[in-house]
Amino acid sequence: MHIRIWGVRGSLATPMTTKDLKAKLQSLLKEASPGDLSSPEAIQSLIDRSPHAATYGGNTSCLEVSFDGSVFILDAGTGIRNLATQLLSDGRATTSNLHIFLTHFHWDHICGFPFFVPIYQPGRRLDIWSGRSDVEELLRVQMSSAHFPVKWDKLASDIHCHHLEEGPAQQIAGAEVRILSMIHPDKAFGYRIDRNGRSICYLTDTEVSKNPNALAKPYADFVEGADVVVVDAMYGFLEYHEKINFGHSTIYNWIDFFKDSRIGELVIFHHDPNADDAAVTQLLRSARSYKDIAAPDARWSLSAAYEGQEWDLGK
Repeated sequence: MHIRIWGVRGSLATPMTTKDLKAKLQSLLKEASPGDLSSPEAIQSLIDRSPHAATYGGNTSCLEVSFDGSVFILDAGTGIRNLATQLLSDGRATTSNLHIFLTHFHWDHICGFPFFVPIYQPGRRLDIWSGRSDVEELLRVQMSSAHFPVKWDKLASDIHCHHLEEGPAQQIAGAEVRILSMIHPDKAFGYRIDRNGRSICYLTDTEVSKNPNALAKPYADFVEGADVVVVDAMYGFLEYHEKINFGHSTIYNWIDFFKDSRIGELVIFHHDPNADDAAVTQLLRSARSYKDIAAPDARWSLSAAYEGQEWDLGK
């Protein structure tokens, strides 16, 4: 399985502003020596190694899981538009089996769907999955006359909507897919995808921080043995306590949950739109410090999701 992140933000897409760009350039130039600016090659080397020459990204939730002629897409936030561009470029838009798995139907997780080019390809089959049974009805609302110029019934593709049940894994395109009911306004579902002994868990938009003692075991059981675990860690500790009941979590509870779990990597996801790159980096540093104290024996790594982040889990 090959995994790539196309959108990392929660609630609202957050494009980089001119002010943000200037701040990054200032930080980049402050760390440069005269030798770093002496040639195009030296400048490129500076750019390649500097954290100030990168961004976590501003698109909302979208992950790609690809294997053996199939593309699984986790959520259809604004990041799905760039995924569509890639699929068109490498030919997979016409050759791969496309499956979209939706955690829930808040705007930031579906607003990219009308811009996903394959839905306009005549005869192209697209399967959409959810823990809710009213998938098609909810997507039709987004593409009604008040919201979008192209209506659902005018789409050229052949779209099939499916209801996933909790419980045993379901076989889909050669992979096993399980869902987990989560704590979020209007309901959300987490996903676990397993194939050939490798797996990813996607647990965004859930408020585990409100009642961690009751939720630790179900979540730990769900992720056990997974290679990559992507979690809703929208807020730092203090920010969360100002936003209880918003449906989101802090990374610190996830570290507590999984301190004894056999996972490969825990990924901070669904970044606050008010958090710039420096704030996300600081949250990651704080989380790593907390892990050193609260989970010193944990063998998994910890990262903050960024657009373009990839994992190759083999075939």
